[in-house]
Parts: sequence; C-alpha cells; structure tokens
Amino acid sequence: MATDIFLQKALVEVVKDVLKGYTTLNNNEFADFNVYPQSLPAKEGRKDSEHFPYVLVCLDEEVVESADSGGVCSVYFLVGIQDNNPNKQGHFDVLNVLNKLEERFLKQPLQNSHYRIGFPITKKIQEEDTWPKFIGGMSTFWSVNKPMIEETEYD
Repeated sequence: MATDIFLQKALVEVVKDVLKGYTTLNNNEFADFNVYPQSLPAKEGRKDSEHFPYVLVCLDEEVVESADSGGVCSVYFLVGIQDNNPNKQGHFDVLNVLNKLEERFLKQPLQNSHYRIGFPITKKIQEEDTWPKFIGGMSTFWSVNKPMIEETEYD
C-alpha cells in the first residue's frame, strides 16, 4: 500500500491548480510556478535559475500508530523564488504562495477523497539573507487510511 506516494501525487496536482495563472517576477520577467515532487530536477548547466519560481511537495515521514488506526503523513511545501529587486521584499511572494495553499487546504481539508489535513500547520521563512533568492516553507500533517489487514485462520 503506497498511500504516501498517492498523497504526494495528489498534492502536486492541487498545488498546480491553486497556482494556475498566478505569476511572480523571476529575473525581471513574469513567470509561472514550477511544481515538483520531492526535489528539484538536475541542473542542466551551472545555473539553477530555470527552476525558479518553484514549489516542492516533499514527503517527510509517515507514522502508523497501530494496526487499527490510519496513519499520519507529514508533508512540507518548499517555495523558492528569485527576485532581483534591490528592495529585498521577495519574501512577500513566498508568503503569498504559502497563504494561498493554506487557504485552499483549510477551505477544502479533504484532498482526493482520501487525505485530510490536520493540525498544526506551520509556516517558516528562511532567516538568512540569500538575496536574490527567497525560500520559505509550510509543514503539514495528513491523515491517511488504515491498511486493510488480511485475517488468517490463526487470527
């Protein structure tokens, strides 16, 4: 049973839907967000700017407390943008994306008819100055269905 994999795939599609038509400045040009599962694709050259702006949907861990309960899967969303404006306010764009995702999950807590968001939801912006790149993330918890146990004549 691969509930974590299906959860990640479903959330990638949700993020794409939430950000459809939403653009941000990237190297002084408007750009759509790239959405990737788990990690950025390999660089094709020395620069990684073609990946920006992006949202990563990353599986962290899944915990199943007992055979009688469903699991809880932690997923974090990592947002990265590149904003060359010297005012260094790119964190606002990062937070806008995180707020859009949070709003969607709170309005529609059940995703793909199987996964329900839980609490707490935690957002964090990178503290170090990495201008012109800005990064932030949101940590979430999702309940997943319990596995079906096959009973034998010895149970």
